[in-house]
Amino acid sequence: TLAYVVFGPFAGPIIDRFDRRRLMILMDILRAGVVLALPFCISPSHHPGVIYAIVFLIGLATSVFAPAKSAFIPEIVPQEHLLRANSVTSTMGTLTVLFGTVIGGALVSALNQPNWFVDQLGWLFPREKMPPGLGFAFLIDALTYLVSALLLFWIVVPRAVAGYEEERRRRVRAEGSFWGQLQDGIRYLTHHRLPATAALIQSWFFFVGGAYFTIVTKLVYLRLSPSNEQATEYLGYAYGALGVGLVCGGLLTGIYGGRLSLRWLVTGCFAVASFTVATLTLPLPPWSLYLVNLVVGYVGGGVAVCMDTLLQRVVPDEYRGRVFALTNLLLNSLLLISIWLGANYLGSTPTSIHYFTLVTAIGVLLGVPIAWFGFPARLRITQVETQS
Repeated sequence: TLAYVVFGPFAGPIIDRFDRRRLMILMDILRAGVVLALPFCISPSHHPGVIYAIVFLIGLATSVFAPAKSAFIPEIVPQEHLLRANSVTSTMGTLTVLFGTVIGGALVSALNQPNWFVDQLGWLFPREKMPPGLGFAFLIDALTYLVSALLLFWIVVPRAVAGYEEERRRRVRAEGSFWGQLQDGIRYLTHHRLPATAALIQSWFFFVGGAYFTIVTKLVYLRLSPSNEQATEYLGYAYGALGVGLVCGGLLTGIYGGRLSLRWLVTGCFAVASFTVATLTLPLPPWSLYLVNLVVGYVGGGVAVCMDTLLQRVVPDEYRGRVFALTNLLLNSLLLISIWLGANYLGSTPTSIHYFTLVTAIGVLLGVPIAWFGFPARLRITQVETQS
């Protein structure tokens, strides 16, 4: 997240000036190399700062890759299919995190046990330096980035689109200096109602979401695992419920989201999320935390898919990279602030948690007027047109 904040403003002009597909391939290769180097930096002889630096490099590459991906999707997907394309992308991203976490944990555990595979390749990651399971997990992680790069390489951009994109890159480079292009991106985002509303809604959801994460983590320890036994397992279940909600919300929004006005869809999501978060202050059974996470994930998935699609449809191609990069900068900055607030003001007493949860629920509810006044009354996501 810190890498987004530090490098986010500069990623946008880079994404708009260069070929986005090739840029993503380069970032994948860079991340693969950095992840591959990580196991060799985990030892008592290395300063912990080396590990932080490597993780920060991964974040820098991701701060370019993520907005480049969002800006690239409209190059290969027709506008009428963008909502479903983002729905599938969001769903697959959530599923890979959910299953990747489970598979990764099982893989590390299995490869830490003596077996033929470890005996044959154990020289790569000697046990005296680190558990071999962890080393092989990093190796597989690096390979996944290379697979991503290969899949991007195989994407065929239609010739007409490729010619248009080359013209777009020439126009952006002719605009002036790097700093001038950055200022143009900020000016576009702040002077156009729909993209500004979409960026603000996404960022606000991340802001209250960061506070919500701190609440959920604290409640898992207090309600589900008061003795701290199996706390990690219960945390996994809680965030798993959130992930299932994200998947369901993203999928159903892709199918039905185009039938509803943006004003009613997004305000409804914020209202439901606010009420659901507020129920955490009630004396409900401990298992209800899973249900709350499921609902919050559901509405969060719907909001994310809608706002990504809105930005892709409304923002001109030559500004798209800068707008997505600035949006990511804003939402990650607010996420850091909200997590800091949660870490410092949530507390450990039932009273402090009760009031912090109420404040968070009220904060979620503030998204209602943002969406209500930001979107025209009957505008649907499928009716949005580019605003130059």
